[in-house]
Amino acid sequence: MTAPISPVFALVAGEVSGDLLGADLIRGLKQHYPTARFVGIGGERMQAEGLESWFAMERLSVMGLFEVLRHLPGLLSLRYQLLQNLLALKPTAFIGIDAPDFNFYVARKLKRNGIKTFHYVSPSVWAWRENRLVKIKQSIDGMLVLFPFEVPIYQRYDIPVCFVGHPLANQVALAPNSGEARKALNLSQTGSYTGLLPGSRMSEIERMADVYVLAAKQLALIYPDMQFIVPCVHQRARTRIQQAFERYGAKLRYHLIDQQASLVIEASDQLIVTSGTATLQTALLLRPMVIAIKLHPLTYWIMKRMAISRWIGLPNILAQQSLVVELIQHEASPEKLALELGRLVVDNKRREQQITAFMQQRAQLRQDSAALAAQAIVGWCQA
Repeated sequence: MTAPISPVFALVAGEVSGDLLGADLIRGLKQHYPTARFVGIGGERMQAEGLESWFAMERLSVMGLFEVLRHLPGLLSLRYQLLQNLLALKPTAFIGIDAPDFNFYVARKLKRNGIKTFHYVSPSVWAWRENRLVKIKQSIDGMLVLFPFEVPIYQRYDIPVCFVGHPLANQVALAPNSGEARKALNLSQTGSYTGLLPGSRMSEIERMADVYVLAAKQLALIYPDMQFIVPCVHQRARTRIQQAFERYGAKLRYHLIDQQASLVIEASDQLIVTSGTATLQTALLLRPMVIAIKLHPLTYWIMKRMAISRWIGLPNILAQQSLVVELIQHEASPEKLALELGRLVVDNKRREQQITAFMQQRAQLRQDSAALAAQAIVGWCQA
């Protein structure tokens, strides 16, 4: 009897949140195929689960239309090399994790060559450019979505789809404990802590770091005992954030933490967060927040004219209401940030309204994501 051939799964993640999802998915696939091989592009977490990462994940971590143009030659070179490797290897399946502009192109080329292709995390077709689904259908054999409201959108276009919940909902503590988190981070148990999450991409950090620190400076004038904690996704981010504090907030009581964003959120009483997965992570940990984001002016101009959703923050989209204040572009000023966060500090009703809604969202998103995602991919591969 011939032994079954171990499958080869190619996965490509472009940022920290995708690295978390990819590691979770690899664990799920191992339950079906313990000897499977995993190749592609991923970060430390995916590599820890056995991924052979051919390129540094940071090379894909570019946000916004203008920013992508600046890095286009390098991205095109990387994409070409990746495609040549995958076409030569002919993996059992290709799974793009977020990074839709990059991954859908790769998926479309591979699908035309008879390779099964899937995507994990729907692009924001519910927010802008739903017509992208026509091209998405040409690129993939199945879509794994994180939110239940996404399923009917894909069904309208006859794209195989599976709601798997959000892995973060299972990874966060059910009863977040700020005291334990502060202890783990070697922080004092007394005083008020405000978390500052300026983003995971350098383009985000470049735009938001100074604004956040200037807002912190104003908050400290009103709340002298307030301390600020900032997770730094890597050394480049830490250096840039440190520069912002040295320039604008040298006298502030602040703590830069290497990675550990989840602990920073848990240790905080309230936070300022750049839109993205971090807003969901903050909601799942039941922490009140203000959302702030700045984009390149050209990116903002285009997205504003193509927007469908009224909101950009996931907690607001899930709630279908303006639960969390969103300060976008010119509104994301230090003065407005300080004002809105200050309101959140003193208004218990506003805080409780957010926390109650966050608890409901967490219950909805708590699924066995790794098992559901792996099961869907195995089924689609065998179809």
